[in-house]
Amino acid sequence: MDYKQEDKIGEGKTKILYDVSHYPGLLITENKDEITAFNDPSATRRFPGKGAYCTAITCRIFEILKAAGIPVAFVEQIGTTKFVAKKATMIMLEAVARRLGIGSYLKRFPWCGQKPPRRFHRLVTEYFLKTTKGKLVIGGKTILKGFTTEQDDPFIINPGEKTWNLFHPGLPQFHPEADLKKTVNAKKVLGNIKINDLDIILRKVTLILEGLFQIFGYRFADIKIEFGITMENELVVADVIDADSWRLLTHDWIGFSKQAFRDGEDLGEVEKKYGQIARMAEFFRIPRQALVIWKGSKDDPIKAPSDLPGVNVVEIIESGHKGSHACLMRLEELMRDYPDGGVIIGDIGRSNGLGPTLSAHTTWPVISVPPDWKQKPQNIWSHLDMPSLAPHLVCLYENNSVTAAIQILAQKNPILHMMRQFQIEELDPGY
Repeated sequence: MDYKQEDKIGEGKTKILYDVSHYPGLLITENKDEITAFNDPSATRRFPGKGAYCTAITCRIFEILKAAGIPVAFVEQIGTTKFVAKKATMIMLEAVARRLGIGSYLKRFPWCGQKPPRRFHRLVTEYFLKTTKGKLVIGGKTILKGFTTEQDDPFIINPGEKTWNLFHPGLPQFHPEADLKKTVNAKKVLGNIKINDLDIILRKVTLILEGLFQIFGYRFADIKIEFGITMENELVVADVIDADSWRLLTHDWIGFSKQAFRDGEDLGEVEKKYGQIARMAEFFRIPRQALVIWKGSKDDPIKAPSDLPGVNVVEIIESGHKGSHACLMRLEELMRDYPDGGVIIGDIGRSNGLGPTLSAHTTWPVISVPPDWKQKPQNIWSHLDMPSLAPHLVCLYENNSVTAAIQILAQKNPILHMMRQFQIEELDPGY
């Protein structure tokens, strides 16, 4: 589509916004080369390529989020530093999700500090009121004022309540000056949106990014995102998501985010890190994997969900005893067709010849489910007693075998990682 750039409608420290001719519901975002820190204009620096790096990172991430069904304002990239997005009325909140207890979290909760940092089983989500120069402005009206520079973006200590109590973002709760003695009605900020609506999307976005970077061996520590409401009244992830938005750490705890700049690292080194993340982002993708349901008979009952992003469910009916050659030929075809790999679930009754035969001829995990084990418990031994170099796995229950397969596939598939990890955290959120 041809997007004709028109008048500038806004400019911030790191980006410029433009109207789009003939498309009143869209805008163009142009990323600048500036990098900022501490809400201090004197700390702003720039390096060539920063705008292009952040645009590439943002666009590749939003493309993955769209594929996962996450509502986003992003439409498409149109240049090295520009992309098109839906216009949205921004919700004046900064939404933060944390997997590790580091950074500003420890200023508010210093008793959680430890090395290596604590990993939270369930993502910790936090919300900060988005203020500028000591004021909260919504729709051109000043709702709150009187915050000092250190108090800007105050911490909402009770986001689930109707009236929010605001605390100093950089002091522990027990500090005598932590409570700012200011409140705001949640509805004035959220309108008809519920904080839980934001929370679910925030957690899913974080889990997808966690899954993406784990593929490359990185730790995803935390992230800050912003939300908006489109002209169609849709809640979306808006603005940008790039290396300015998160804390990313290598396997040996080296920072790969704007935090390196805040910590005073040489600007040339910071530039290298942004470039490396941008190059990594160009490889972000949803893999093409296989979940193979292998049956000895069409009457075998096991089923698999057909709505797993990036996963083709392949059903094969072939006996390991009676068609051994055909089975191994079909296995070779699967490994040829799915270089991203897969998992085989064998729904095998009676004597299990298929499971160990397949597992001895592929690096793909092979899981067998003995459907008749309750009626014929003697058959279980043909699933359990395996020779060497036949690393075949057994699961008694069909649903668990599918869940196990999804967990294995999730090691390469960030959307499956999100789906399964979200489910895990919902089951046991309390520690």
